[in-house]
Amino acid sequence: MRVSYSDDTCLVIDDFPDRDAFRRLSMSIQFVDYEPIHSTKWNKPYGPPGLPIIQSAGVLRGQKQSTPPRLGLIGDFVDQLRNSRAPISDGPGAGVVGSRILTGKLIAMGAGAGLFWHADTDQVNGAYIFYVHPRWDSSWGGELMVMDGAAELGVGALADSAGGGAERPDYESLGAVIGPDFRTDPAEERRMQIGTGRFYTARPNRLVLINGQVEHRVNPVLPAAGDQFRCSIVGFGIK
Repeated sequence: MRVSYSDDTCLVIDDFPDRDAFRRLSMSIQFVDYEPIHSTKWNKPYGPPGLPIIQSAGVLRGQKQSTPPRLGLIGDFVDQLRNSRAPISDGPGAGVVGSRILTGKLIAMGAGAGLFWHADTDQVNGAYIFYVHPRWDSSWGGELMVMDGAAELGVGALADSAGGGAERPDYESLGAVIGPDFRTDPAEERRMQIGTGRFYTARPNRLVLINGQVEHRVNPVLPAAGDQFRCSIVGFGIK
C-alpha cells in the first residue's frame, strides 16, 4: 500500500490489498448478480436511461450490517477499509473510515457511460472509489475528475421546496450545487469560472477517497474500451 496523492479533498492509495487478495477480489466480480442502474428509477447523476451501467446490491457496515449473497469478498473489502489506520484514516479518509455507517456496492460502466458533475449530499462525510477491474488502459477513459474548491450544497433545500410548495430558494445568490442540474443553473457558471482541477486514472487496485464537499464526475468510458467494463467498488460514509 502506498500513498500516490494527498490533499485536503482527496487521498489516493495504490495497491491497497496485496496482489493475491486483489486477484481474488477482481475475479469474484464476474459471479455477482447485477441489474441496470436505472432499473427502478432514473439515477440522474449517471446520465439518461439506456447507457451501459450495471450495479450490484449494497453492503452495509456499522450501526447496520448487511452482506447480500455473493458479495462476501466485497463485504471483506468494506471491513478492511472500515478498520484501516493511517494514512487512510487521516485527511479525507477520516470522514469515510470514521462514519457511523459505511456502504459499498459494485458499479460497472461500459463504453459511453460516465457520471455528471455533482457533489454528494450533506448526509455523507465522504466517498470512496476502488477500481477492481483486472486491467485498464489509459486510452479507455473513465477518469475520476475532481474540481478545485469546495461546493455549496443546496439539494436538500431544493427537494424540500419542490415537495412542500415552499418558495424556491434563491440559488442565484447562493451559487449552490443542486444535484443533477441539466447544466442550466448557476452551479455551471461556477464550474466555468473555476475551470481547474485534477484527474485520477482508473488504475486497477487504486483506492480514491474524497470528502463530501468536492464536485466530481467520471469521464465517459471511450469506445476504445470495447466490451471492457470500468468496474469499481463505490461507497459512502454516512453521518
